[in-house]
Amino acid sequence: MKLTKTRHCVKQTNLLRTIKIRNRLLCIFLFISLVPVTFIGFYAYTVYTQSINDKLERSNEQALYLLNQNFITELNIFRMYIDTISVSDECQQILSKSCDTNFTLNEQDVQALNDFRSRVPFPSIHLKNLRILDRNRNIVYDLGYDDIDAERFSQIVEEIDETSPHDSLQYIHTYRSSDKIIIGRKIYSSTRLSEHIGYILIYLDETFFSNTLFTNVSFGDESNIMLVRGDGYIISSQERSVLGALLDDALLQQVKLNKYSLAETFYTEYEGEKLVIISAYNSEFNNYLMATFPYRYITDETSRINQRLLLLAAILIALCLCLTLIVYTSIMQPIHQIVTKCNDISYEDLNTAINDTSPDELGFLARTIDQMLQRIHMFHIEQAQNEEQKRHLELRVLQYQINTHFLFNTLNSLRIVAQMNDVPILEQGISSLTFLLQQTLVKKQERIPLSLEIENLNHYFTVQSIRYAGMFDVKYHLENDTLACEIPRFALQPLAENAIIHGTANAAIPIIISVESHFSDNKTLEIILRDNGCGFDQDEVKQTDKKCGSGIGVDNVNQRIKLHYGASYGLKLESHPGEGTVCYLTLPRILYKEEN
Repeated sequence: MKLTKTRHCVKQTNLLRTIKIRNRLLCIFLFISLVPVTFIGFYAYTVYTQSINDKLERSNEQALYLLNQNFITELNIFRMYIDTISVSDECQQILSKSCDTNFTLNEQDVQALNDFRSRVPFPSIHLKNLRILDRNRNIVYDLGYDDIDAERFSQIVEEIDETSPHDSLQYIHTYRSSDKIIIGRKIYSSTRLSEHIGYILIYLDETFFSNTLFTNVSFGDESNIMLVRGDGYIISSQERSVLGALLDDALLQQVKLNKYSLAETFYTEYEGEKLVIISAYNSEFNNYLMATFPYRYITDETSRINQRLLLLAAILIALCLCLTLIVYTSIMQPIHQIVTKCNDISYEDLNTAINDTSPDELGFLARTIDQMLQRIHMFHIEQAQNEEQKRHLELRVLQYQINTHFLFNTLNSLRIVAQMNDVPILEQGISSLTFLLQQTLVKKQERIPLSLEIENLNHYFTVQSIRYAGMFDVKYHLENDTLACEIPRFALQPLAENAIIHGTANAAIPIIISVESHFSDNKTLEIILRDNGCGFDQDEVKQTDKKCGSGIGVDNVNQRIKLHYGASYGLKLESHPGEGTVCYLTLPRILYKEEN
């Protein structure tokens, strides 16, 4: 049974091998591409969902903003009614008289005020009561439809005092078990504007807000629209159970962050559930219009779609893995045969062949390997030729070394001749030139200690003193600890060359070139090379943008330092005509190590 299954698998594999690998891979990859398409689709859906959420957020903010504007418009109608009553002659006369100590309210004044109020129509059927008080909080006029206890009424009047000159908006629960909202205001004398003469309060049915203004507005399942005072008291709400209650303090602090009439959305955790809160601020009454609804209202449908996408993706991945395994077997079986045969081949047995006659690419590869075995002898011949060429190159390298040795011997002979003829300047120049050539041609280290760079620089000055005899003098001010730090080879020579060539160009007296080194901080080495020569105009050099001679070398020094140590290090030049030139090299504080 097991043998039958094995033969069946081999037969299926051989059947696949009748198709070229290119076609096999094309078919399987077309199917496998469904997987990335699935993930791309999932990603696109996520982005789409986020976009919908953003648009829904903006739409809700706009809806709440318009609702807030409608709320303010309706309140302004009642405020205009208060304005009309409070500035009327009848109201002003009664309240002005009440300021006298001998004031006694008479029926004629009340009737006059009542007649005036009758001529002014109620702005709404939701206006349930009107009450006017003198400045001592005595009731002057009251329709008497409904009321609250004296203690609560006293608190309301105190709240009016605190919010003045703005109107006060407060919630009450009356004797008749009805919910009302009071709009209260201080009344001032129309002749003496700063004199407080009384109070005016109107009682509105709370359902005017929750059932009339808010009833046709919904932000989703379990949403709630509330009117909240600045101190957290809930004045009006679609959810009746929270009327007159205090808003959660943490929630109130987040709402207070919005001090603008434009609606804003934020998210918070409340009682273990994530909430979406939209709020708009009304500065006239210092209150907030809020809409709240669970975040899951947005995410529930998205979560269900995501679960289905994940299940579909898992099924596609499993199917792709199975198909890939079958194709992998059809490819790896002949590859394994090729590898095994190649491992058995030795230089002594080059006549071994794989003998794979399959028409696919692996069969072609096997036949190509058979042809390559026949060419191995040619490779041996080429290898022998390469060895011969290598030996020839080694001989040429030795010859170049002999030529360099001949150059140094010649310079040493010239130095001895100069010494014998008592020409010390020439002798020193040849010695310094020999040293510089050894540093250039023989030694290849890119980084050297500062002490060796100073030695190179000293030899360079010696050579240049032959040509520029008596035209410059050199002084060194080097801190001992800096001499062990590393520096790129020949970093100072182009700067010295620049100082000699340009500094002495029009100098009437010898110039002084000074070389200084110190640590500017624990991590930075600073080397300063300055001269008191002719100097140059930096702005003119930048405008011409021409670099030649030592200028190329100076720019090369800056680029080499940045290449080795980073953009924060490098070379800076300062020069002014007639004042000389100062070169600042900034390097990291790194101790030179011999292995570098």
